Amino acid sequence: MGREMEFLYVSSRIKALETRLLGKSAIDRILEADGPEEALKVLSDTDYGADIAEMENIYDFEKVLEKSLKRTFKTIADSIKDYRFIRFFTLKNDYHNLKIIIKNKILGLEGKDYFSSLGEVQTEELQKLVTEDVTAAVPESMKEAYKRAIEIYEDTQDPQQIDLLLDRMLFEELAGLVNDTGEEFLKEYFVSMVDLTNIRTMVRLMHMKAETRLLEKSLLPGGSLKKDVFMKLFTEPIQGVIDAFASSPYHRVVEEGVSAWANSGSPAIFEKLSDDYLLKLARRGLYKPYGPETVVGYLAARENEAKLLRIILVGKINGISSEMIKERLRDVYV
Repeated sequence: MGREMEFLYVSSRIKALETRLLGKSAIDRILEADGPEEALKVLSDTDYGADIAEMENIYDFEKVLEKSLKRTFKTIADSIKDYRFIRFFTLKNDYHNLKIIIKNKILGLEGKDYFSSLGEVQTEELQKLVTEDVTAAVPESMKEAYKRAIEIYEDTQDPQQIDLLLDRMLFEELAGLVNDTGEEFLKEYFVSMVDLTNIRTMVRLMHMKAETRLLEKSLLPGGSLKKDVFMKLFTEPIQGVIDAFASSPYHRVVEEGVSAWANSGSPAIFEKLSDDYLLKLARRGLYKPYGPETVVGYLAARENEAKLLRIILVGKINGISSEMIKERLRDVYV
């Protein structure tokens, strides 16, 4: 109870913020809007309105979503003692930016269009790694990640190895962060995220008829499913994979998602079901008055909301029908 009491203040703020999350009816109204301009007009009547008013064109919607998430991270950070809960959600954005820095170096580019503003390490500081500037204000873990990524590329000349290495180092750092908090719920959420990611990776490589050693390099650390499980299933037919997870917590995701993947050649349904599984797990925070669950749940809900809006708006911009967009939409938190 003592540890949970630390979450009283932040949880009370979150309970007020939860009332401003977009529910199913709001998402449906945006989805049914006639084109991207109309969708943004509907969205203007929500908390996104002020940022939408500053947009120069419809393609600026990504900046709107990032600005909104950035405010959320700051609001929660100002209300919580244990910042590691925020870092759990922001760390991936720093590694995303590190990947861009490294690939720009390799290709001789200076593009900044794909940087995420949701990272906590300034991209200008990350850029200093390229020139070996010792003043770079970058965590030691990311300096090491940069060094090892450059070395592995120089050895292999394979850009894919950069992604594999940095993804593994990201999840190693996340695993350490989660274990340091000592919070079982955050650990459960993280473990499920790793397991589902590893299942998706295995099935994708099976479809590619990739070699076993690529699977071994691609599996992320921190899950409940051991490497041996994936190595054994990798040589099985798709139905064997489905059968193997029949009694696991992920049975529905695997049965419906992998079957749809086999029939369509697309992982879209599997990815949707995986996200829905994690959101259902996170939704425990909606029903607890206070505690770590409320923080994890709300931050997961905000990221999910941004993903929903991104799917809809990208679909609208590209002229995809509402019916087809709806097939890819995730559940809502509230």
